[in-house]
Amino acid sequence: MTKIKNKMDAKKREIRTIDCQLAIREAAEGQEGESRTITGRAIVFNAESEVLDDWGERFREIILPEAATMAFLNSQDIKLNLLHDRKTTIARCNKGAENSSLRLSVDDNGVNFEFDAPRCDLGDRALELVRTGVYSGCSFEFYPQDYEKKVDGVKVTIIHRAFAAITSLTIGLDPAYQQ
Repeated sequence: MTKIKNKMDAKKREIRTIDCQLAIREAAEGQEGESRTITGRAIVFNAESEVLDDWGERFREIILPEAATMAFLNSQDIKLNLLHDRKTTIARCNKGAENSSLRLSVDDNGVNFEFDAPRCDLGDRALELVRTGVYSGCSFEFYPQDYEKKVDGVKVTIIHRAFAAITSLTIGLDPAYQQ
């Protein structure tokens, strides 16, 4: 396997999508109505993505755990959007603030999130589209920093060890990671 330095642009935002099996939590005992808490996994560690295409270059990608530690996430201002549209931001974790509407956690498998859908048109839309299975994936936007590009014949794999920034998570469609 030959190691080649990739030419990813650290100033160019990258987007990756995963099949995260979004879930709506059950209502807590004594709580009236249905729960508005949506949970999912936005980043998967140590798993190879489906084939991605960036301006004609086809590759697979692996995110290492050190790329998205809790300490790193707590240094970021991360928004949660619908379908990568910043006009549909419905939760936010600004540098790990305790009162953040977007709650993040990291385990051996990746970066998880949960939030309570706001009582507004966007929150109602997110709940209904998750409940009906229309939104079945999660995604994240990042700026690359420390990565390696490996070429083995025609197979190209990019391995991310660190991100310069993670700017948003998204509830959406068409996952690049099936894990």
